[in-house]
Amino acid sequence: MHKKNYLCTNELAGSLPSSIISLLQEYEDMFPENTPYGLPPIRGIEHQIDFVSGATLPNRPAYRSNPKETKELQQQVNELMEKYLVKKSMSLCPVLLVPKKDGTSMMCVTVEPSITSW
Repeated sequence: MHKKNYLCTNELAGSLPSSIISLLQEYEDMFPENTPYGLPPIRGIEHQIDFVSGATLPNRPAYRSNPKETKELQQQVNELMEKYLVKKSMSLCPVLLVPKKDGTSMMCVTVEPSITSW
């Protein structure tokens, strides 16, 4: 960010609320004259992660399944991907195959498991 792009209040007057324009003017000295090259200098990291009391991390082994179940799951996932209903992801997604009366299997998915449910 630099002043030329963010502090041209004449050009921005129609698109930004007056409260934002006044903040930009008030803190004008916080914006550099030109965009700096490269990355900022390395600084010490000062952050923390507050965990929920009693919760455990979701470090669980992969679900065990027999080759037939694995093949069926892969086939159903491939069909969903071909129809652009799902996409590849590295996120955790528990899946169960539930047998139906006609002998086929229905895939049941929990998309957003809560960390407290582990």
